[in-house]
Amino acid sequence: MAKFSESVINQIKARTTIADVVSSYVTLSRKGDRLWGLCPFHNEKTPSFSVVEDKGFYKCFGCGKGGSMFDFIMEIEHVSFPEAVELLARKTGVQLKEETEAEKKQRSFEETLLNLYEKLSSAFHYILLNAPEASKAREYLDKRRITKESQERFLLGYAPADPDWLYGFLIKNHYSPEFLARSGLFSARNEKWPLFADRIMFPIRTWQGNCVAFGGRDLSGTSRAKYINTPETELYSKKNLLFGLHEGLASIKTQKSVIICEGNFDVISMQQSGMENTVAPLGTAFTPEQAKLLRRYCEKATLLFDSDAAGQNAVYKGIIRCQEFGLESSVINLGSDKDPSEALEKEGPEALAKSCANLSNGFDYLVHLALKRYDVRQPKAKFLVFKEVRPFLEATASEIERQGYIKKLADILNVSEQRILEDYQSGGDVWQEKTAEMEKTNAEASNIKMDSDMYLMLLLANNRGLFDKFKSSFKIGLIRNDDAMSVYAALEDAQRLGYTTDEVMLQLIGSDSLREVVRESFSSDMYKDKDADKHIAESIKLAQIRDLEEKRASVLGVLKINSQASGSESDLELLSQIQDLDRRIQELKTSIASNEDV
Repeated sequence: MAKFSESVINQIKARTTIADVVSSYVTLSRKGDRLWGLCPFHNEKTPSFSVVEDKGFYKCFGCGKGGSMFDFIMEIEHVSFPEAVELLARKTGVQLKEETEAEKKQRSFEETLLNLYEKLSSAFHYILLNAPEASKAREYLDKRRITKESQERFLLGYAPADPDWLYGFLIKNHYSPEFLARSGLFSARNEKWPLFADRIMFPIRTWQGNCVAFGGRDLSGTSRAKYINTPETELYSKKNLLFGLHEGLASIKTQKSVIICEGNFDVISMQQSGMENTVAPLGTAFTPEQAKLLRRYCEKATLLFDSDAAGQNAVYKGIIRCQEFGLESSVINLGSDKDPSEALEKEGPEALAKSCANLSNGFDYLVHLALKRYDVRQPKAKFLVFKEVRPFLEATASEIERQGYIKKLADILNVSEQRILEDYQSGGDVWQEKTAEMEKTNAEASNIKMDSDMYLMLLLANNRGLFDKFKSSFKIGLIRNDDAMSVYAALEDAQRLGYTTDEVMLQLIGSDSLREVVRESFSSDMYKDKDADKHIAESIKLAQIRDLEEKRASVLGVLKINSQASGSESDLELLSQIQDLDRRIQELKTSIASNEDV
């Protein structure tokens, strides 16, 4: 953390008062020896927020917050103490430390560059509103339904098509060629060629409102890049800024919520339609720095990206980023519209606002995305869904919250909560390792069918002390795999004859290749974990469910045949059988999900 001398703190306090600092944010009125106003940190109708000027502190008798001018800035701007000192130092003109000559030079350059961007943003805006050559830019904005109020709010501008204009204009205004080469306004290959020509200009501002860069939308139709931004400069780092944050900050603070969308026009369309708490990353993914910046001001984030594959990928990453920084996430679905700007252009602001009311919780959206990709009737697909959701679980700081999401995912996938928790704690690779190892074995012994029946038999072979426990609940008629049936018969014979060693049990298996598969399983950890009895119980239940579903299909077939004939008095009995089978199937599925015995 940056350290500041006592001299710096005293200089700031000498140049401003706590009343001056607070009155920039709160309307104060004097009563007695104190100033009073409505507290900015909680909702109230009667002022309970007071400032004591001569002692230099504030105190709210409603919410209890209080402290110095530095504490006030930290609380209201959601910044650290060093950042609060820097902010007040800038406002009061206090130097934080004695500058070297190189630092003075650099500060002078940055101040001049900032001043240039401020002047250019005003110049581009004036050209847009008044110059004849900007008529097509005005027509384009009208077509996009961008109002004059929005053009003023965002200080939109137009860069003339003449490639010689900008360099000549700035040279005439006494900017040196060396300075312009570092300004981010000209090509690195040709120092006189402007990056922005015949483009609608979007000033990119810090949260304080300083213009530090530009975005430009091509109107010529000849550029390969429809949108470009200023390259990074001493003032501009795109990962640390968000388009629209300055314009939307008051709304973000009030609502404690932000909407994150994809592009500059999307932000303008959203704010114009009443959703002023909207921002956008600057041609990059939603970064940790941007998430940290937003977390200063709000607690919730809603993602609104294009409906194409790239947009949906951005949503996926954005949800996880929000979770990582403690922002409760949700997702807007615009339906058939590609993006907010298109929705505004086609349907108008009221329709756009109505569409944005269609929200999905971030976690639910992630699961839904994964369920659309994979058929969860297949065991491996369940793992793939879990794998896609896992980064969200890892980004969840609260253990209680994570447990809630795991329980929800278990219900959706119809697997036990404990199994998901075990896979999460083990790194999420348990199912993947089992699948990979079984596929490897299958490649080596291609004539042996490796499926759920064989997995169960290999579990029993590696944990023969549990065979007697499960023998009564598992009948050989549940097995569909002939090779698995052979292993079961060998296990039963070994138990009956009292054989306890692996080698003797293996000799009871007639097939050499099958014997080799079982032998190799003895050296694999995948069949020997401490919860083998749970895995065996779950596998038996899955086999029982399969058996019951086959019986149900058979009964249903008979019922359909009867319905095609003249009907039968046995139909009611068949329907009753189906209901009974459905009940037993559901009981087994519920017991798997809750990890209970049936």
